[in-house]
Amino acid sequence: MKRLLAASAFLAACGWLLLHAQLVRTGDARLWRYRNLGKALYENPTTQKDAVEQFRQALALAPNAAREQLNYGLALLRAGDLETGIAQLEKAQKTDPKLPHTWFNLGITFQKQGEFDRAFAEFQQMVRLVPNEAVSHYHLGAIHKLKGETPAAIHEFVTARDLNPRLAAPHFQLYGLFRQADRAPEAAAELRIFQEIKKQQEGAAVPEDMDWSWYSEIYDPPEGSPATLAAATWRDEKIADGYSGATVLAADGVHPSVIAWSPAHVTLFRNGRTPVADSGLEDLRDVVSIAPGDFDNDGLPDLCVITSKAAVLYRNVNGKFRKHADLATGTFRSAFWVDFDHDYDPDVFLLGDDSKLMRNNGEAGFSDETKRFPFVAGRAVSAQRIEVEPDTPAFDFVMSYEDHAPLLYRDKLGGAYVAQAFLPVLPSVPQASADFTGNGRADRVVISNNALTLQHNIATNYGNWIEISLTGVKSSKLALDAKIEVKAGSLYEKEIYQGVPIVFRLGDRTQIDTVRITWANGLIQNETQPPINRVLTIKEAPRLSGSCPMIFTWNGERFEFVTDVLGVAPLGASSGDGAYFPVDHDEYVSIPGDRLKARGGQYEIRVTEELREVTYLDQIKLIALDHPAALDIVTNEKFKSPPFPEFRLFGVDRRIYPLRAYDDQGNDVLAALRQRDSVYPDAFRRDHAGVAELHRLDLDFGNAAPANHAVLVLSGWVDWADGSTFLGATQAHKDLTFPYLQVKDAAGNWKTVIEDMGIPSGKPKTMAVDLTGKFLSSSREVRIVTNLCVYWDEIFLVENDAAPEVRMTTVPLTAADLHFRGFSKATIHPERKQPERFDYDSVSFTSMWNPTAGNYTRYGAVDGLLAEPDDRMVVMGSGDEVRLRFAAAALPPVPAGWKRDFLLLVDGWAKDADANTAFSQTVLPLPFHAMKHYGEPGPDLHESLTRPALRLIRPLNAQLPPPPAAAQSSPADVAQALVPAVSRLVSTPLRRCATVAQASVGMSADAAGMSACATASREP
Repeated sequence: MKRLLAASAFLAACGWLLLHAQLVRTGDARLWRYRNLGKALYENPTTQKDAVEQFRQALALAPNAAREQLNYGLALLRAGDLETGIAQLEKAQKTDPKLPHTWFNLGITFQKQGEFDRAFAEFQQMVRLVPNEAVSHYHLGAIHKLKGETPAAIHEFVTARDLNPRLAAPHFQLYGLFRQADRAPEAAAELRIFQEIKKQQEGAAVPEDMDWSWYSEIYDPPEGSPATLAAATWRDEKIADGYSGATVLAADGVHPSVIAWSPAHVTLFRNGRTPVADSGLEDLRDVVSIAPGDFDNDGLPDLCVITSKAAVLYRNVNGKFRKHADLATGTFRSAFWVDFDHDYDPDVFLLGDDSKLMRNNGEAGFSDETKRFPFVAGRAVSAQRIEVEPDTPAFDFVMSYEDHAPLLYRDKLGGAYVAQAFLPVLPSVPQASADFTGNGRADRVVISNNALTLQHNIATNYGNWIEISLTGVKSSKLALDAKIEVKAGSLYEKEIYQGVPIVFRLGDRTQIDTVRITWANGLIQNETQPPINRVLTIKEAPRLSGSCPMIFTWNGERFEFVTDVLGVAPLGASSGDGAYFPVDHDEYVSIPGDRLKARGGQYEIRVTEELREVTYLDQIKLIALDHPAALDIVTNEKFKSPPFPEFRLFGVDRRIYPLRAYDDQGNDVLAALRQRDSVYPDAFRRDHAGVAELHRLDLDFGNAAPANHAVLVLSGWVDWADGSTFLGATQAHKDLTFPYLQVKDAAGNWKTVIEDMGIPSGKPKTMAVDLTGKFLSSSREVRIVTNLCVYWDEIFLVENDAAPEVRMTTVPLTAADLHFRGFSKATIHPERKQPERFDYDSVSFTSMWNPTAGNYTRYGAVDGLLAEPDDRMVVMGSGDEVRLRFAAAALPPVPAGWKRDFLLLVDGWAKDADANTAFSQTVLPLPFHAMKHYGEPGPDLHESLTRPALRLIRPLNAQLPPPPAAAQSSPADVAQALVPAVSRLVSTPLRRCATVAQASVGMSADAAGMSACATASREP
């Protein structure tokens, strides 16, 4: 500890602060708890309103503190209380005019409200305080552009571009402005860079958001000095002689092991002690160093082995290593893994007198890209990851040399690095460590006198602790380069994860406020108040990327999300057995009358494409459905295999709920099924991909339906598995099972009477299953079995299968307009146990993916394309919207004692971008009604491209249309229309502190462990 404190003092005096020291801050413990919990709740999308109360209590304890005023204001804004939030930020601005956060967030808020002069003034002061903040310059450019001040707009967009070349939006804006100014070469260059950035950013966890910057986040500066922990008492355990180096890895993907080497041999020690006889490394000789890294992202660490003559890649196959490829010949001292080009797979640096960069090209192997990196000449020894500016996605690192001082290689993103001088690094204790004994104490791995030794901390007053293990889902499965922050009152710790569980010491703290994970792909997760003195395993939360087009209706006050559509028509979706699901191209969507109200004599419906897919719309028709008020109407729509459900309506006059309902674990779930309240039987085990264990639901309807005439009505939703999941399940011989329905025969045995009863075709929807004649005995027990993630909300029986009395009237379509709108704010349950909800009033113009390549229908009027099902389609992509208007006045009055609901007929298809969806990366081929399967030869290609539907096309790289006319849009719409639909790799908001990954042992003293944290403030 004394050495750590000395190192911290030295580095802090030089402008650096050691990160992996615990920070103690003065002040009320309650204040810190409110701050910590408030920040965690603020960052979780489902708990942002809860953050307001935490920050309110913090402000009550420190009412004159600008920090508390600011954070309370930010929480109010994110929770939607704009008026109070603005007032609170203005108060904080008066308290501390030099705090940049207030100027930035007020600028964004005023701009969204159409108050451009006020926004401009805020951004001007923002860039005075923080001249290098790219997003603020971008917004100044956007406002200049809105005012027609083109030269000033170009100047600000260029400034934003130069400050952060990885932002796609400035390149896109410059492309448009240069194009308008007849500066074709510059326009072409900006467009090329824009397209390259979008390609590189495909799959980022969150979209590029030009309303976001580091200053949008809770103000949480590091404060205080290192804490005092009980001094360690070390006990050495000699493991084996004859080794020159060692490092830690989780060879099986879970438990820590040690791999040790020398010129004579290499040994894998399970749990740090037990040698593995058949590791696959026994024949290796002349080994200089070994660096673990998961090059194929299978969750098992692979090895870059440096010998005296070459670098060789060994692949981990179920815990045993096999030679995979020769990387390069030459004399190298070590290897270092980092994703230098940000393409989501780790590349490897080979360090020596003639260092090399080997780029990971996935299945194409590795290529020598040394010329792309600014290596400084010298005898390179090793490298360590370090964060200088944690609020960027940069992968900075320090390289040590034998013949000159270490150098800092700064990641300028996009595969561009620059070398900078770095302060000399003090010798430090070995950093390779792991909890091999499972007691919450990190054991150190050292090489002493050529002996591999474990050092155990046996201090009697060790204190409390938490051990954190991470599992990636969308990012690296080993969670490499994820950042872990632990807060307990005024205590703060941070580490970079390297695939092995990390122990955090808490001293005398008895409660943790938050554990914050920033995954390498930019996704942030918070775990609040986890238990101490145990292992906390955190799995990366999945994100939403594909589903179906969304339907919003004007309900008299606002546009309300109703459901998605065309879930019955997943074009090219793999069924996992080499075939594709047959699709039912038309769907009737039920719209309750209280959710669709006339405005100005028109019914208004919006169909939006929110996700990563292409939608092909051939017909949209609104039908007024009049019926007796005492009767509810249910359609026959559902997703199922052929024969597809015929159009049919069921009348619900009396609901017969089950008398008993149990899941297969014996849980009584009756209360969850008696009303539509978003409470579901959800105790079944499932994974993030939409696959559950085979589970059942047993229902007993007592003596209902004695004549054996019955319809089972089910409301719910499905967390749908994608084509790759179906394929993986098939390869694992675990076919996905669509719900089948069983009843009991006279002997009391369960018998399957419906092999495929279907599932709800949207989120959420109601479906009907005709059980007339299906009961095999007097029993009215029903069993539903599946391994899909189907969540049932309400289930009841109707004793009438006859057609109900209804009047159906087509409502004339008066207008249909296709345009780019953007993406509604989505609310996603952290455990995927609720359907996604979309807020139409909260829209972003950026997406987290590239649109599918191809030609789409040109923006403008499309009513002629939607009138009939004639294969003349509207082809729409991510962020597009069709605005529909129907003539309400053309309808007859509703008869006395009746009420009016609606059906929306949508004829078309939806195709997602899953890797195992047919033709998922292109718009073509176009579907057509006569096709037997997707992709079969249809109309001549030239003919298809000249059909009326596709004479009106826009290329993928066409400039986005201008904002809608002011008379048709709100000021906020105009402001948001300034931002193009682009993607970003998120610059994650982090503390202005950083740490480095632990090093291997057996290297030079100055490379054994470099830890540093930039303290240079962003404020002037």
